[in-house]
Amino acid sequence: MILSMSQQALQFIWTVAIGAAAGVVFDFFRLIRKTFKHPDFLTQLEDFAYWLTVCVLAFYFILHKNGGEVRIYSIIGIFVGMGLYFATLSILVMKITTAAIELIKRVIVKTIQLLLIPVKLFIKLLGYPARGIKNTATNAAHGGKSLLRKTNSYAKMKAGRIARDLTIMRTKY
Repeated sequence: MILSMSQQALQFIWTVAIGAAAGVVFDFFRLIRKTFKHPDFLTQLEDFAYWLTVCVLAFYFILHKNGGEVRIYSIIGIFVGMGLYFATLSILVMKITTAAIELIKRVIVKTIQLLLIPVKLFIKLLGYPARGIKNTATNAAHGGKSLLRKTNSYAKMKAGRIARDLTIMRTKY
Protein backbone atom coordinates (compact mmCIF):
# COMPACT_ATOMS: atom_id res chain seq x y z
CA MET A 1 0.00 0.00 0.00
CA ILE A 2 1.54 3.26 -1.11
CA LEU A 3 1.08 6.23 1.21
CA SER A 4 1.57 9.89 0.43
CA MET A 5 4.05 11.95 2.45
CA SER A 6 1.23 13.65 4.36
CA GLN A 7 -0.25 10.25 5.31
CA GLN A 8 3.18 9.02 6.40
CA ALA A 9 3.69 12.19 8.48
CA LEU A 10 0.27 11.71 10.07
CA GLN A 11 1.10 8.08 10.89
CA PHE A 12 4.43 9.17 12.36
CA ILE A 13 2.60 11.66 14.60
CA TRP A 14 0.23 8.91 15.68
CA THR A 15 3.14 6.61 16.55
CA VAL A 16 4.73 9.43 18.56
CA ALA A 17 1.42 9.74 20.43
CA ILE A 18 1.39 5.97 20.99
CA GLY A 19 4.92 6.22 22.38
CA ALA A 20 3.89 9.02 24.72
CA ALA A 21 0.88 6.95 25.84
CA ALA A 22 3.25 4.05 26.50
CA GLY A 23 5.29 6.41 28.67
CA VAL A 24 2.18 7.41 30.63
CA VAL A 25 1.35 3.74 31.23
CA PHE A 26 4.93 3.11 32.38
CA ASP A 27 4.70 6.05 34.81
CA PHE A 28 1.49 4.52 36.17
CA PHE A 29 3.39 1.30 36.94
CA ARG A 30 6.23 3.33 38.48
CA LEU A 31 3.75 5.12 40.77
CA ILE A 32 2.31 1.80 41.88
CA ARG A 33 5.82 0.58 42.68
CA LYS A 34 6.63 3.76 44.62
CA THR A 35 3.37 3.80 46.55
CA PHE A 36 3.04 0.12 47.41
CA LYS A 37 6.19 -1.86 48.14
CA HIS A 38 5.92 -5.34 46.73
CA PRO A 39 8.16 -8.30 45.89
CA ASP A 40 10.36 -8.51 42.82
CA PHE A 41 8.25 -11.15 41.08
CA LEU A 42 5.30 -8.71 41.01
CA THR A 43 7.56 -6.06 39.52
CA GLN A 44 8.57 -8.50 36.81
CA LEU A 45 4.92 -9.38 36.24
CA GLU A 46 4.08 -5.67 35.90
CA ASP A 47 6.92 -5.19 33.42
CA PHE A 48 5.66 -8.13 31.40
CA ALA A 49 2.12 -6.68 31.40
CA TYR A 50 3.49 -3.29 30.38
CA TRP A 51 5.50 -4.57 27.44
CA LEU A 52 2.67 -6.85 26.34
CA THR A 53 0.32 -3.86 26.33
CA VAL A 54 2.77 -1.70 24.37
CA CYS A 55 3.44 -4.46 21.82
CA VAL A 56 -0.27 -5.15 21.31
CA LEU A 57 -0.95 -1.44 20.87
CA ALA A 58 1.88 -1.05 18.37
CA PHE A 59 0.85 -4.21 16.50
CA TYR A 60 -2.75 -3.04 16.33
CA PHE A 61 -1.68 0.31 14.91
CA ILE A 62 0.66 -1.25 12.36
CA LEU A 63 -1.97 -3.78 11.33
CA HIS A 64 -4.78 -1.27 10.83
CA LYS A 65 -3.00 1.91 9.74
CA ASN A 66 -0.07 0.51 7.76
CA GLY A 67 -1.88 -2.45 6.28
CA GLY A 68 0.36 -4.81 8.24
CA GLU A 69 3.54 -3.37 6.78
CA VAL A 70 6.23 -2.66 9.32
CA ARG A 71 7.65 0.74 8.48
CA ILE A 72 10.75 2.01 10.18
CA TYR A 73 9.25 5.43 10.89
CA SER A 74 6.46 3.76 12.89
CA ILE A 75 8.94 2.05 15.19
CA ILE A 76 11.09 5.18 15.43
CA GLY A 77 7.95 7.24 16.18
CA ILE A 78 7.08 5.04 19.16
CA PHE A 79 10.57 5.42 20.62
CA VAL A 80 10.63 9.16 19.89
CA GLY A 81 7.27 9.57 21.65
CA MET A 82 8.49 7.65 24.69
CA GLY A 83 11.76 9.59 24.73
CA LEU A 84 10.03 12.97 24.46
CA TYR A 85 7.57 12.07 27.19
CA PHE A 86 10.28 10.84 29.57
CA ALA A 87 12.47 13.88 28.86
CA THR A 88 9.70 16.42 29.42
CA LEU A 89 6.37 15.55 30.98
CA SER A 90 7.34 12.44 32.95
CA ILE A 91 9.46 14.38 35.42
CA LEU A 92 6.64 16.83 36.11
CA VAL A 93 3.95 14.14 36.22
CA MET A 94 5.96 11.98 38.65
CA LYS A 95 6.68 14.92 40.98
CA ILE A 96 3.08 16.11 41.05
CA THR A 97 1.51 12.67 41.47
CA THR A 98 4.06 11.58 44.09
CA ALA A 99 3.39 14.76 46.08
CA ALA A 100 -0.37 14.22 45.73
CA ILE A 101 -0.10 10.61 46.88
CA GLU A 102 2.03 11.62 49.90
CA LEU A 103 -0.50 14.33 50.77
CA ILE A 104 -3.36 11.85 50.53
CA LYS A 105 -1.43 9.38 52.73
CA ARG A 106 -0.83 12.07 55.37
CA VAL A 107 -4.49 13.13 55.30
CA ILE A 108 -5.62 9.52 55.72
CA VAL A 109 -3.18 8.92 58.61
CA LYS A 110 -4.22 12.14 60.38
CA THR A 111 -7.91 11.33 59.87
CA ILE A 112 -7.43 7.86 61.35
CA GLN A 113 -5.51 9.34 64.28
CA LEU A 114 -8.30 11.85 64.91
CA LEU A 115 -10.94 9.13 64.71
CA LEU A 116 -9.00 6.99 67.18
CA ILE A 117 -8.78 9.73 69.85
CA PRO A 118 -12.19 8.87 71.37
CA VAL A 119 -11.31 5.16 71.31
CA LYS A 120 -7.99 5.78 73.07
CA LEU A 121 -9.70 8.02 75.62
CA PHE A 122 -12.37 5.39 76.24
CA ILE A 123 -9.72 2.70 76.77
CA LYS A 124 -7.80 4.99 79.12
CA LEU A 125 -10.94 5.76 81.10
CA LEU A 126 -11.69 2.04 81.38
CA GLY A 127 -8.14 1.53 82.65
CA TYR A 128 -8.66 3.59 85.82
CA PRO A 129 -11.36 1.36 87.33
CA ALA A 130 -9.51 -1.74 86.19
CA ARG A 131 -6.32 -0.61 87.96
CA GLY A 132 -8.31 0.19 91.11
CA ILE A 133 -9.89 -3.25 91.10
CA LYS A 134 -6.49 -4.87 90.55
CA ASN A 135 -4.90 -2.92 93.41
CA THR A 136 -7.78 -3.70 95.74
CA ALA A 137 -7.64 -7.38 94.89
CA THR A 138 -3.84 -7.47 95.34
CA ASN A 139 -4.04 -5.76 98.73
CA ALA A 140 -6.86 -8.01 99.92
CA ALA A 141 -5.07 -11.16 98.80
CA HIS A 142 -1.78 -10.27 100.48
CA GLY A 143 -3.01 -8.64 103.64
CA GLY A 144 -2.12 -5.13 102.60
CA LYS A 145 1.40 -5.93 101.40
CA SER A 146 2.44 -6.68 97.93
CA LEU A 147 3.66 -10.20 97.25
CA LEU A 148 7.17 -8.96 96.48
CA ARG A 149 7.49 -7.08 99.78
CA LYS A 150 6.08 -10.02 101.68
CA THR A 151 8.49 -12.46 100.03
CA ASN A 152 11.44 -10.14 100.59
CA SER A 153 10.74 -9.72 104.30
CA TYR A 154 10.18 -13.47 104.68
CA ALA A 155 13.58 -14.13 103.09
CA LYS A 156 15.25 -11.61 105.46
CA MET A 157 13.63 -13.30 108.47
CA LYS A 158 14.84 -16.69 107.32
CA ALA A 159 18.34 -15.34 106.73
CA GLY A 160 18.35 -13.82 110.23
CA ARG A 161 17.22 -17.08 111.83
CA ILE A 162 19.84 -19.06 109.95
CA ALA A 163 22.57 -16.61 111.03
CA ARG A 164 21.45 -16.86 114.68
CA ASP A 165 21.32 -20.64 114.54
CA LEU A 166 24.82 -20.73 113.06
CA THR A 167 26.13 -18.44 115.79
CA ILE A 168 24.58 -20.63 118.50
CA MET A 169 26.01 -23.74 116.89
CA ARG A 170 29.52 -22.22 116.75
CA THR A 171 29.45 -21.21 120.39
CA LYS A 172 28.15 -24.57 121.59
CA TYR A 173 30.52 -26.75 119.70
